[in-house]
Amino acid sequence: MRQIILPLLLALLGTGAAAAAAPGAPDRAACERAFRAYENALWLYPDNQWGDDVPVLRPDVARAARGLVRAGCLTTAQDLVHLPALAQNLAPFAITDSGPAIRPTTVSLGIVTGFGVEHEATLFFRGLGYRSRGVGAQTLGRRLFIGPFTSQGALDQALEVARQAGFIAPHVALHTRF
Repeated sequence: MRQIILPLLLALLGTGAAAAAAPGAPDRAACERAFRAYENALWLYPDNQWGDDVPVLRPDVARAARGLVRAGCLTTAQDLVHLPALAQNLAPFAITDSGPAIRPTTVSLGIVTGFGVEHEATLFFRGLGYRSRGVGAQTLGRRLFIGPFTSQGALDQALEVARQAGFIAPHVALHTRF
């Protein structure tokens, strides 16, 4: 039996079938849509604030935030547990500035669920040579960004590294600049 299963498993790994999303894993496309809705709501209603030590969110922002949670789009410490091993696998790493020039573009990595997760992700990306920045996301955690990128090759590489790192739906940020 072992003689049959091992070659089959190796064949699946070779074709990338094993890299498909695990059952119950968040849908990347659904998360990208949810992040777009959240970013647009924040852009349209920037006056979200704290009142009496309780976060006060505009209804459209709160609805978009609930959409991110329901879709499972927040990145947890468990999602990023393999960052040290990935950093070793990528070493030596160089940001590839290739392809056509693009306007300065920021990548939104997503929202992490706490300061510790933000710290680990920041160490990872800065260790690779990326500039990174974290911004509070009321009631959700911390939004993380890397960039800016001025070539299509560097942008594509950053998105791929973010996916490998465990971020669910890294994407080009709509309304954020460094």
